[in-house]
Amino acid sequence: MQPVSKLLTESSLARSLDWNLLRTFLVIAEAQGISAAADILGRTQPAVSAALKRLEETMGTQLVQRSSTRFSLSETGALLHRECREIFHTIRNIPGLIGEDPSAIAGTLQLHMASHIVSDIIDDTLAAFHERYPQVTLDICLQPSSALIESLLNRSINVGVSLACSKVAELEYFHLYQEYFGLFCGPRHPLFGKRGLTLDDLAGHNAVSFKVVANSEVLQTINGMYRQARLAMPFRGISDHLEEVRRMVLAGMGVGALPLHVAARDVRDGQLWRLPPFEHPTPIDVYLVSNPKAQLSRAEQAFARVMQEVTAAKPIEARIYAVELSEPR
Repeated sequence: MQPVSKLLTESSLARSLDWNLLRTFLVIAEAQGISAAADILGRTQPAVSAALKRLEETMGTQLVQRSSTRFSLSETGALLHRECREIFHTIRNIPGLIGEDPSAIAGTLQLHMASHIVSDIIDDTLAAFHERYPQVTLDICLQPSSALIESLLNRSINVGVSLACSKVAELEYFHLYQEYFGLFCGPRHPLFGKRGLTLDDLAGHNAVSFKVVANSEVLQTINGMYRQARLAMPFRGISDHLEEVRRMVLAGMGVGALPLHVAARDVRDGQLWRLPPFEHPTPIDVYLVSNPKAQLSRAEQAFARVMQEVTAAKPIEARIYAVELSEPR
């Protein structure tokens, strides 16, 4: 096939392209195969294969690399896949945009957040949003920060609250607060209640943690604490959710990293014990993240606006959760 740049111009593609071919290609890419796509579309495999071939001829490049045992998108196919997802995401939003009552905001708002989010900024935002827009039903969905960022990039979601160590250029970030992580153990752990501990005392002890995702800078940063303490590997417990990591620490399954401000009450209540290192805890920033290319619904726009107002009303020092949990004495 000829290079796409030699075959097409923007105007000629817009005039000649059969948009149904894009939908077929999207299903093929999502289903990871011709056979599975045919089942989803209710068409025969030869018909789906022919549609893919027509699209490749129109684009002037190979979109799919396939054999009897392997299916993958070419580099161009992967780029087209992302664009197709954006196109059809926009199309799916049209009924909601047209059907919204301009005098009221109602319906369901999906809010995607990392499970590590514990902050009065979130609580105050929920309260203020509900007071202003009582007709909106809030659907809170938890997912790992790395998955949330990927969902924002492919526009399967429009806005979310995520931990981040660095920023992705394609997304917009509004800083909410900064939290700090430390290592803790529960009452059943042999180090619980012991004073004068050093990092050497942690070496070889079991640990529990958040699930490690290869492309998650946040989790890699947190897990650096485990490596520094030379805790035993593999982890004796893992979870995507903060509450479950805390549960495993309390159960004595191992040492775990938790946000200092989240663990503070359990420390006061004698349920958790702070472990080294006591100086220079690991900082993690939390943001309201959105995709500037996405068409936010009126409810999403309203929620983002309320969250920004609530955050701006708090001085920066009140948004740095550097809880003083020093070495037990």
